[in-house]
Amino acid sequence: MNIVLKKTLALIGSLFVAICLMMSPAALANEANLMQVKISSGGDGPVSKTLALSLNKAAVIELPADARDVLVSNPEIVDAVIRTPRRVYILGIQVGQANVFFFKADGTQLLNLEITVAEDVRGLSDTLARLLPQSRIQVEALRESVILSGMTPNAGQAAQAIKIARTFVDDPENVISMLSITGKDQVMLKVRIVEMQRTLTKQLGMDLAVAGRIGEVSFNLVNPAQFSLAGRFLAGSSPTIGLGYTNPIAGARGLSSIASGIRALERVGLIRTLAEPNLTAITGESANFLAGGEFPVPTGRDRNGNITIEYKKFGVALGFTPLVVSEGRISLRLSTEVSELSNQGALILASQPIIDDNGQVVGNIEGLTLPALKVRRAETTVELPSGGSMVIAGLIQQQTKQALEGVPGAKDIPILGALFRSRDFVNDETELVIVVTPYLVDPTHPQNLATPADGLRIASDFSAILLGRLNDVYRAPGADTSGQSWNGPVGYSLD
Repeated sequence: MNIVLKKTLALIGSLFVAICLMMSPAALANEANLMQVKISSGGDGPVSKTLALSLNKAAVIELPADARDVLVSNPEIVDAVIRTPRRVYILGIQVGQANVFFFKADGTQLLNLEITVAEDVRGLSDTLARLLPQSRIQVEALRESVILSGMTPNAGQAAQAIKIARTFVDDPENVISMLSITGKDQVMLKVRIVEMQRTLTKQLGMDLAVAGRIGEVSFNLVNPAQFSLAGRFLAGSSPTIGLGYTNPIAGARGLSSIASGIRALERVGLIRTLAEPNLTAITGESANFLAGGEFPVPTGRDRNGNITIEYKKFGVALGFTPLVVSEGRISLRLSTEVSELSNQGALILASQPIIDDNGQVVGNIEGLTLPALKVRRAETTVELPSGGSMVIAGLIQQQTKQALEGVPGAKDIPILGALFRSRDFVNDETELVIVVTPYLVDPTHPQNLATPADGLRIASDFSAILLGRLNDVYRAPGADTSGQSWNGPVGYSLD
């Protein structure tokens, strides 16, 4: 075995000598020069160090040996002041990055210093720790921006931290928030809108008609009752009690006929409006709700003469932005509205004829009625605990109108003047209350939620034809619950 090993080593050595003899002296010289080239980039060498320097602040560098040469990559960002061969002052002039190289007298690299100049955030960090002790916020500077990271118990403290940080920078947009919220941040708002409207209308008037003849002159006096406040349509439909007298002698002088009618009407109206919209949103985000509709309103004409339409919303609308400011405390910026179409204040466009170039009427443009909106709106910002309620709007309004109309002079005669005048009385009363209740909520399993369609079953043909039912009617016990358990009677009953 030793003889074989010796022969193998001898063969390898012979090959190596042959290769060396084959290489030219020039090739050997170039390879030696390449082996002597050494590149040292910033931050990669064994003597590299990093330094985070605040803007307009200085740092003192103590070197282990004397420095002969100092190289600053960007003097506009960092300035190096050599106090002694072993002590150097580094000044942060402008936000940015630069590096500084230190060399010995023999050219050996003594130190490579990688410097980052940024805004000083220690004051901001101390302020946040002192004012928001329940939050764990880290502050980092990136060029001219400030980055906030960490945890806050609620969105209110996160918003306060951002507001404080914006006072430490020149541009508020340079504050970048990466804060996480540990508390509940979903808010459900329950709004109750209750409105009662009561209308009372009273009308009492005399219709008087007198006809007669004095000599060769005939006269006729007609005084119908006028009801301008509530509208003539009420007067036209009101019951009338009439009395009359007619002279049996035709053509006789004096009064030939007297007719009188008493018109009396009393109408009482009651309107009740109840809406309970519920809406859920994450803290800091806006949510909107509308239960109603939209109606078209012409806004003009385009260049081709076509009518342009814009849709206006009406109904029950709710919009709010919640903000959880502390544990169980919610700030709400909300707006709620109840609107309905009304003929009062409507815009009525009369029909117009279509006339051709010859002046002939060739058609007719139908009239158009644009309804008005009767709106009750409230906008405010309140702060409530979870589950607490507050009345944000309450309106009690009473409007009374009364008018007396009649023949001038005659209506002022005592007792008899009642025959020549009419009385119109309108009283409108409105009471509106809006109650808001916010809740901090968590998601739940869908089996714990119920919908109005749960348990609905369409009636069979036999029940629909013979019994007149639209849906099955069933009662507990023994009700078909589709495998679910319910407390009490379930299902639908249509009367």
